[in-house]
Amino acid sequence: MVMRFDRDRLTIRKLDERISKTSYNPMNRIPDIKRQDQLAFVNKLAAEIKEKKKVIIGFGGHFIKNKCHRHLIDLMTHNYITHVVTNGASTIHDFEFGYHGKTEEDVKENLANGTFGLWETGEHINKAINLYAYLGYGKAMGKYIDIERDRSSIWPGSCVSLAWHCYKRDVPLSVCTSIGHDIIYEHPECDGAKIGQASYIDFLNLAHTMEGIQDAVFICVGSAITFPMVMEKAFAMAKNVEPTTGNNCSCYIVDLFDVSSGWNEGEPDKSDPAYYNRPMKTFSRMVSDCHYMKLDNRQLMYHLRESLDERS
Repeated sequence: MVMRFDRDRLTIRKLDERISKTSYNPMNRIPDIKRQDQLAFVNKLAAEIKEKKKVIIGFGGHFIKNKCHRHLIDLMTHNYITHVVTNGASTIHDFEFGYHGKTEEDVKENLANGTFGLWETGEHINKAINLYAYLGYGKAMGKYIDIERDRSSIWPGSCVSLAWHCYKRDVPLSVCTSIGHDIIYEHPECDGAKIGQASYIDFLNLAHTMEGIQDAVFICVGSAITFPMVMEKAFAMAKNVEPTTGNNCSCYIVDLFDVSSGWNEGEPDKSDPAYYNRPMKTFSRMVSDCHYMKLDNRQLMYHLRESLDERS
């Protein structure tokens, strides 16, 4: 007989008891872009966003932790964003910023003392999914936050949650999670079937957005695996039923590694380390117009917003 861990033995603590390393306010100073090729990359992306009709953006947890979503919310208010794709980690930071105004625990210290991930954040996110899985993961989070904000005085007056803003603006938020990857899986309330249902609904929503998509921009911001992988499968499904899918689409990839040179003349040989850059490999197979730049995600989002404002 296989023995399973008894989660009811766990001790869950309030966020007020935790030292959180990152506050939502004040906003950190954004470094200027000094390289001309980086500035040209951002300006070209802004010009394409203004020109094209659909924009799908994907990112991971650091995007939220770096507070880049405040710029994304601003882009949403100007109707630039068609669909948002992320992983489970980003929803954790997003919820904590909205609920607590702070996020990011000390992983090393809390692993040592047995508290890592075992905070009320997991209770809330699991509750949201258990209640509203039928809406999809992203929409479940938005609806839960919306209801809790009206019900409880604990929440700050101005909501900074991306999930909530997506929900209120009816912008699809696809949360593509992996079993065991996030702290919510530690909690007694976690229901793997509900999470699977919610996340798969979000994936199908993405495939629906992709069906027949043309004249679109895909933006991959520091997502080395999740966004490229789910986009690849959603693209394949869409292309299967609508052959025009992907026509006149482009992709802009931003990360902290300078590995794009191997792609200057097409897909590199497997002996070249650049071949194993998953975002470049995936998106260059989907669209012919694919761009990569080594750039901090905070610089990208701040200067992208500035560039779009200048073009308004």
